Amino acid sequence: MTNTDANRETLPSILLVDDDEVLRERLATAIRARGYEVRTAGSAEDALREVAKESPEMAVLDLRMPGGSGIEILRELKRQDPSTRVLMLTGYGSISTAVEAVREGAVGYLPKPADADE
Repeated sequence: MTNTDANRETLPSILLVDDDEVLRERLATAIRARGYEVRTAGSAEDALREVAKESPEMAVLDLRMPGGSGIEILRELKRQDPSTRVLMLTGYGSISTAVEAVREGAVGYLPKPADADE
């Protein structure tokens, strides 16, 4: 195993899910630059496939996407690994969805557009 392989294995993992490809890839690049292993998905279905392969340590989930919601992904992440930290993103900010996301186990909630520092 090379030193690079050893570093890759110890990076904290983040699953980034958003149907907006430009936002998703911009955030993924910025988060990788901060020292995280980032896997991405553009739909709830793709995200659930990623979760089935390996539960990430953290996730950033878009609340509303075609074909499924971030709440569904949040529930599956928490079912598989209750210690997974989840942050919800949405372009449709409302108190009721923020409360639901937190009630389901999200650690926070940010309106879009968000950046990696947030």
